[in-house]
Amino acid sequence: MRTSAASDTNDQAVHQGEVVVSSLWSRIRSSKSIEEILLKVLSIVVVVVVWWLLSMTLPSHILPGPVKTTQTLMGEVISGRVVLHVSATLGRLVSGFFLAMVIGVVTGTIMGLSRKSESIMDAWVMAALTVPGLVYIILAFMWFGLNEFSTSVGIAVTTFPAIAINMWQGVKSIDNKLIDMARVFRTSKIKRFTKVIIPQVLPFVMASTRFGLGIAWKITVLAELLGRSTGVGYMLNYWFQLYNMAQVFAWTVLFTVLMLLIEVVILKRIEESLFKWRPAARI
Repeated sequence: MRTSAASDTNDQAVHQGEVVVSSLWSRIRSSKSIEEILLKVLSIVVVVVVWWLLSMTLPSHILPGPVKTTQTLMGEVISGRVVLHVSATLGRLVSGFFLAMVIGVVTGTIMGLSRKSESIMDAWVMAALTVPGLVYIILAFMWFGLNEFSTSVGIAVTTFPAIAINMWQGVKSIDNKLIDMARVFRTSKIKRFTKVIIPQVLPFVMASTRFGLGIAWKITVLAELLGRSTGVGYMLNYWFQLYNMAQVFAWTVLFTVLMLLIEVVILKRIEESLFKWRPAARI
């Protein structure tokens, strides 16, 4: 009985110790999160302060200040133009980027798995990467007309080479020893693919997504500037023609905030949920 009671006491002590350790770890993680948030807020404040100081030394038609830019942007929001043009830009971005991801992931995977495919396609993919995005947009508009389809094609063709190269190198870095080990344990092909191959390739898919999305954003705005009558790019060109620097800054800030929101709210959350097991490097 004494032995049983002592054992129960030890178990309770161990459980309490685990609870304390878990609580301390959660506090540490929370403090790190708070520290990261504070650093990000501080960096934003520094940029805004520097912007404000520079605007005090330059004319407003050269560099409008943060207050003037914010007032201008709020006016565009109230007028309804922000919703109209941002929704148009996001629609083109999603369609073109989705097409680029499909083509890029498939192309890069094939190149990574097959030496023959790599020999045939690597030079062409690299050549496609070196062609300026402006050329693809112009060709798409000349071939298919000034419409949404040609815009999506131009975005996809410009973006997919970078995605393909990233995936190509990622698939080539797969640890074949793990695949051989899975074969030794007689796992099915489906399990080898889902449990061994995909976890190794997934980080490169996320990297391709973030890198490709940055390219797609810029190309979308460029396409709207050249051949569309709606979108953030169109509005930037419109106010450029009127030489309204406050409006140009307002739409540029809006564009930047949208990119950051997609990165922080969507992509970073997805990455954190997929790679909880991977600790961040601390220097």
